[in-house]
Amino acid sequence: MKKISLAVVLILFFLFSVQTFAAGIYYPIPDEVALKMKQYSWRKECPVPIDELAYLKVPYWGYDGKKHEGELIVHKLVSKEVLNIFKKLYSAKFPIKQMLLTDEYGGNDEASMNEDNSSAFNCRVVGGTQDVLSKHSYGKAIDINPIQNPYVKNHAVEPVGGNEYLLRGKYRKGMILPDDIVVRSFAAYGWKWGGDWKSLKDYQHFEKD
Repeated sequence: MKKISLAVVLILFFLFSVQTFAAGIYYPIPDEVALKMKQYSWRKECPVPIDELAYLKVPYWGYDGKKHEGELIVHKLVSKEVLNIFKKLYSAKFPIKQMLLTDEYGGNDEASMNEDNSSAFNCRVVGGTQDVLSKHSYGKAIDINPIQNPYVKNHAVEPVGGNEYLLRGKYRKGMILPDDIVVRSFAAYGWKWGGDWKSLKDYQHFEKD
């Protein structure tokens, strides 16, 4: 059997590394991540056991035009399709401001949104309610670029920085618009977009039943 040259090995390693970065990878929740989650975003009363969640490393293009790798926690059942969705966004160079776990904000959704942070799992109630669990509590909801894609109900806008993005007719960096690459990529896997809702608009939000 002929020996494989060092050059060939290096080329194969490079190609594999690029492919892996572009596709993303997922793991069981690492111990150090689980420990922090148990402080902030997850508790034993949550509807999904922590071992049914997956930790994703997700490549994305930042607002600085550079490649970055973010983190998401989602339900294991949707982990592979979420990676496929973000692979499409990466290929299209859709810009994302940042992607950190909500635990970096003490599980505080408002603080995360104010920093324009894209995130997924957070065991919490729907805003404005006391006992209605958000889809984020099940690991089946994702928010993207909250400032450019705010939650709007009547005169309430969240986060407050989203006020300047209420007019949706002209695209600006990071905005999600009807039938764009973001909406189409999520819809291909059966995810619903909050921008299609009638009683309110949640332009940052995607969820799956």
